[in-house]
Amino acid sequence: MNRLSLILIALLCLGIVGYIVFEFYVLRNANVSAANRAFIKEKIQKIENELTHLCEVDNFYDHPWAGWYYYGDGLGTNVDLLLAPENGFTITSSGCLGLYDQNHGTADWDGNIVKLSSAWKVHKIFESEYRPIRWGERIYLIANDTDAIVRFCNAVNSRREPRDSIHGSFFLRHGAVNWEVEGKPEIPEEFMPYLLDEPVNAVIVSVKNTTTFVVDKGKNDGLLPGMELYIIEQDDIFGWMELTTIEETQSEGTISCYSFSGRNKKPVPQPGWQLSTSQR
Repeated sequence: MNRLSLILIALLCLGIVGYIVFEFYVLRNANVSAANRAFIKEKIQKIENELTHLCEVDNFYDHPWAGWYYYGDGLGTNVDLLLAPENGFTITSSGCLGLYDQNHGTADWDGNIVKLSSAWKVHKIFESEYRPIRWGERIYLIANDTDAIVRFCNAVNSRREPRDSIHGSFFLRHGAVNWEVEGKPEIPEEFMPYLLDEPVNAVIVSVKNTTTFVVDKGKNDGLLPGMELYIIEQDDIFGWMELTTIEETQSEGTISCYSFSGRNKKPVPQPGWQLSTSQR
């Protein structure tokens, strides 16, 4: 079978999978009915009017959380969240096949956390609590749980944040992507050790089993459980190591890696491979 035939078969399979997703997830999701789309459109307009009013009567950029936020890749995942004190929130999730899900409800602020109470059935496109995190003039909304905040710290250490395009893995308020930042984001004090002053570079020194590896850096170098190290210096391989066990001078973790070229379908990390907290 030639390469063209394989490509056509792959495209056909993707089309079938896409239709199944569209049929069972989108068409059968009452949240995206025509009536509910019209309702969300009207509520978005109310929130936008409220945000415009905030700009007119106060310094909108000083507001601790109101605004329009986005995360996604511009292709299969695009999530927009609009927040305002009086009119609450709307959230929409869209991708290659159009609108996948949407919701709305109230937004309450306790001084640290924005709490979202949804009106319709939730299909897990958003969390119920978010912590606004300032970084200069930027505001991110990070889910209010330990894993999410650590993931954000990993993104900062890896230099995926502050991002220079709208696309990314965390809610960022619109209009802020071109703003320069200095120093570190204002995360809760207990998570500050997860933000490194300098990248930590490490080397795999041994293989514990098929997924667990040992590197030559540990607590003395600033590493903590949940941090990520990225494979570097391997031309066609992308991957990362999630640290699970930290000792003074070495660490253990699990590695996931993939080949860009396809020549190495199942790359196996080896002693001597270099990793870093920074994606170079």
